Amino acid sequence: MSYLYAFIFILIGYISGSVNYAILITRAVKGLDIRTLGNKNPGTSNVMREVGKPWGVLVSVLDALKGLLPIILLRIFFYKGDSSFEISVLYLVGIAAVLGHCKSIFLKFKGGGGVGTMQGVFLFFIPVEYLFSMLLGGIIVLIFFKDAQYKFGQKTPIFFISLTPFVTLFTSYFLDIPLFTHFSIGGHLPVVVIYTFVMSLLLLLVNAKFLNRQIR
Repeated sequence: MSYLYAFIFILIGYISGSVNYAILITRAVKGLDIRTLGNKNPGTSNVMREVGKPWGVLVSVLDALKGLLPIILLRIFFYKGDSSFEISVLYLVGIAAVLGHCKSIFLKFKGGGGVGTMQGVFLFFIPVEYLFSMLLGGIIVLIFFKDAQYKFGQKTPIFFISLTPFVTLFTSYFLDIPLFTHFSIGGHLPVVVIYTFVMSLLLLLVNAKFLNRQIR
């Protein structure tokens, strides 16, 4: 039964990720298809530029929830422990949501870059390390790519996606500072570190064609 729950929630994660809010919100607000506007990428940054910043922020929040909510529900009702199997299932649900965003079943297996959905997953497992990596990535871009176009939508995600697993590995090895509930600085199980590397590598591979364009 445990494996059945795992399969069902991984499927739910994928279907949740497949719902593209950038397309839905742009159609609701402007009556247009975001895939015909700007850089034609159905993601947060394109919505911010072509529809408006508040709508882009809304898309970003909804994209994060696509990955976060299935994990939370699974954690509350089924997998409440910290075994490697349970943590693996939780992370696989998040990875499935990211894949759903990138290769949506509703869009003929096309989609966005998955960065927004990834944020929801990382905020559940490694919030401190992820936010630190975002800050560090932003600082690197401001110093070395300050004149780049779309530097925060294009360059910064590349850096914080790459930095997050290494920051997580470092803090897990050297630190273990509990904060509240399951949040901590460091002290993460090896399976969390492994899947963080898997998630980051997946995002970089999926977005390889966007490395010189917009990845969100």
